[in-house]
Parts: sequence; structure tokens; C-alpha cells
Amino acid sequence: MTESCEICYTEPADWETDTIEEHLLHAHGDAQPSVRAIYGDRFAGLFEDGADAVADADGPDPSGGDAPGDPGGADDLGPVSMDDDGEMYGRKWFLIGIGGAGNNIVDAVLMRRDTLARNHEDRARIWQGGLAGYGLLNTNIAELEQTYYTKELKEYSRNDLLSNSIIGFGKHGYSGMGYRWSNGAKVAEADFADGSNPFRDRWDMTSQDIRDAQAVMLVHSVTKGTGCGATPVIAEKLREEVQESGLVIDQAILSSVVIPSEGGQQSAVGGRAKTNGVIGLSRISRSADAIIPFNNDHLRQASTDIHPRIEGIDRYNPPEFSDLNKPLVAFLEAFTMSSTPQLTDRDATMSIRGSVFDVADSFRLVEDKYPHDMAPEERPAVVLAPALGRLRSDDISESSLELLARNTLLQNRLADFDPSTAWGGNFMIYGPEEQMSDISEYVTDGTLQEILNGEEFLDAGTRSGVETVDVQVNQLVIPYLDDVFMWGTLWNPRMPSLESMYEHAKRLKDEGQSVQAEDIRDVWNEVQPLFDCLGRSNML
Repeated sequence: MTESCEICYTEPADWETDTIEEHLLHAHGDAQPSVRAIYGDRFAGLFEDGADAVADADGPDPSGGDAPGDPGGADDLGPVSMDDDGEMYGRKWFLIGIGGAGNNIVDAVLMRRDTLARNHEDRARIWQGGLAGYGLLNTNIAELEQTYYTKELKEYSRNDLLSNSIIGFGKHGYSGMGYRWSNGAKVAEADFADGSNPFRDRWDMTSQDIRDAQAVMLVHSVTKGTGCGATPVIAEKLREEVQESGLVIDQAILSSVVIPSEGGQQSAVGGRAKTNGVIGLSRISRSADAIIPFNNDHLRQASTDIHPRIEGIDRYNPPEFSDLNKPLVAFLEAFTMSSTPQLTDRDATMSIRGSVFDVADSFRLVEDKYPHDMAPEERPAVVLAPALGRLRSDDISESSLELLARNTLLQNRLADFDPSTAWGGNFMIYGPEEQMSDISEYVTDGTLQEILNGEEFLDAGTRSGVETVDVQVNQLVIPYLDDVFMWGTLWNPRMPSLESMYEHAKRLKDEGQSVQAEDIRDVWNEVQPLFDCLGRSNML
């Protein structure tokens, strides 16, 4: 019996062709990343050996509009730029979900992608240029077995997972690391011992796909052992073993990380999650360029205005996290959209246009404000505090933009931060053409920037040194949205939850006599630089 298509979820009776191979060429010839991800065993024969057929393949004609209450989104693929060899380039992310939290979040991204594709939404094209590839890694095989990635995208057996997605293959019992970050680090290091390279030899992600992306996004938590301990090792090995040497500027590595909630269950049970958080953030800050921290308390409080529609999330995400992951996915979608115009075909029906910025624009400006005598290898990652707001109004005025800024920076902060202590920020405002034509005037004449710089928000006039508080404002026209959205990252602000974690770890370092205290002392030279750069008082 002929199989159904796992990209568009159609049955053979609905195809204009007779075989799955012909269907992939005809219906998905302009969606090679999806074909490669889902039909890797057929990809070479279809697109490398059969390139002439691809040129003649007709892609689907996506249609459809915005879903109520749904911020801009991403996935089912569309044409992107191609080089002379027919390979796609310029795609934004290679996503790697590490540990239980990272697996769930990347799962949610992929389900969101497929939700848009199934419903033939124009926004589905955004992830076409957004994803160069993706993969899940974990030490706990039981967690991996329950994922959408495993069950529906890959249809992996337990043996498949051992070779394709397990960290520390053959080095432990595949039941997770608990709260022992040092064990997570050890099993990840074991994968690379004696010249081994699981990116090349084993894991379900190719080095070329990773290098094709503008940046690698590692998605994880720093509460338990795998996300906290293994992720920094994997980031370091990405630099050493996968990324091309000799480049003038390295490919960016970003970390989207869930940090322990202040007063939440993890911090209520004691200090282990807090010390893991300090150690995990500090260690990843040595290899990553930027860290985007998300806090479950703030994700829980985020308005339903930024809860995208994700079919299947209640089945594959644990019940306590499915709603928390929705605003996080919405934030990542908007970040992905920030460079969409250069990624999508100019004849595409989306008609997105406006000012765009690449991944590096999010953090390199901030690096210039670090002390000049701090060696490059000692500079910690920039912290990008996330926010995403929505304006439900056809009336665009200065007061309505103030309302949008308040919704974004005060009500829909996705982590605990004080905007008035940030070194600056990068913002993107986007929406339908009618509203954006009015907003454009406020962007051009500097009104929106003045609002963001005001005392209620970034308070840019208050600073102690000679460095300025820089605010970048970008705008995009997205014709199929109903409302206006503001996405933002604030650079190196004070974050009370992180400060609480740091103070707990410092007391343990100074006064503790336990094994945990000695572990903190061993890595303190990695901890201090990150926390020394948070808050405007530390901006020169």
C-alpha cells in the first residue's frame, strides 16, 4: 500500500501523481529542507541525482489568512534563494533541543510549523527560510520516545534513538542525569573522546546542514543535569568540530534557555536548581554568543494574545508545559521572521517587506560595550531578555504605540528583567499594511524610539558612563495579520531571578563545605564574568 505524505499529510488518492517520489517532486520540489528532514533516505536520489526534475516540479499554491489570536508564524516551506549548485543558503536556524525541556520546546516549534503547513497558511513559508535543520538530543531515552519528533516525524524505534539522539551512547543507562550537571557534562564529553565526533558519525544532524544556517540555536533548561551539563560541552564541540575554521567571523551560537523560576517549584525545593542555573548559564556563556533566558513564571503570565495555535501540543508536551511553551514559540517565530524578506522568493504571495536584521545584529553591537582589556575568549555571551506584545486597535497614534510598548515591556516580558537597566535593545514592529503605513511615520520621525527610551521603559537618559543606550527599531509589513505586534530583546538588563540565583551560589562558594560548594568554587572563574556584565551600572 502506498504511504501517505508526511509533509502535507495527504493520502495517495489526493495526489496528481502515482508514487510518493513523484509526489515529493511535484508538490514539494520547492521545499527541499522538509524533504531532506523527513525523507532523508530518498533525498539524494530525488534532488541530487534528479535535479532536472526539481526544476520542473510545481510547488503548492499556499493560501489562507491569519488565525484569530495568532501572532506571525512559520513553517510549511516555500522557495528560498539558491546558489549555482542548487543548494539553499541563508536559512536562519539550525535548532537543537537538548534534554527534556529542550526536546519539548523544539517539538512545539515543529508542531507549530506543521500546523501552519496543514492549514495552507501563507505564514508557513517563513520557516522555509527559517530552518536549515533540527534535531533532538537527550540522555533519557524514555523522554525521547514520547516526542513528536520521534513518533511522527522520524518514526524511530528505541534502537534508532540510541544511535541518532542519545548523548553518551554506551556510557550510561539512558535514564537521565537527574540534577547532576557534572554527570551531564561527563557523558557529553565521552561522546567526543578519542577523536569521535557524533555530529559526523552518529547524531541525526549533518555538519553541512549546521554550517548552512546563519546560526545554531540550542534550546534547553539549566535546572537539571542534561540541559545544564551537556549543553555547554555540545556548544564547545560545535565550535571545535563542526564549524568551519579560518572564518573571519564565526557562525553564531545562541542559547534559548529556561531558567529556574523565582518562588517556583524548582527553587522552593532548595538550592540545587539555583546553583545549576548559575553554573549552566555561566558555562554556556563561554561558547555561545547570546543567551535568551525564559522564565516559566513569566511565560505563564503572558497574555493569550501571544499564544499561537499549535495542533498536537497537548498530546506531546507535558500538560504543565504546553501552555508555557506557546508564547516561547511565538517569540522564536518572530525572531525567525526578522530576516524573512531576504530569505523568501520575491514572487511569493506573502509580500513581506521592510527593514530586516540578521542574527548577529542582535548581539554584536553590545559586545562593543564590553571592557577593551577583556580578552575575546573571556567575554561572556550577551543576555537577550525576551518580550513580545500585541496591539488590537485600528487606530494608530502615539498613545496606542505607548500602549503597545507597555504591553510588550511590562505585561509580556517572557523573563524577569528590568527594562530601565538594559544596555539597549533591538525591536521589531510588524503588522498589516494599513496599520504599518501609519506606524512607519512614527518610526521614521523617531517617535517610537522616544517612547521606548522613555522613563517608563528603557529610561535611556539615565546612565552613569559615557556609553549610550542604543535602541534599534525595525519594521515589517505582514499582509495576512490582523493586528500589530512588537518583538524585542533587551541587552544585558538586571534580572532579579538571576541575581537571586547568583547570591545563593556565592554564599555557597564562600561558606559551604559540601561537594556542591566545591563544584561551584571550581567553576567560579566562569561565573563571575557573566554576572559582572548584567545591569547598566556595569556598562562603561
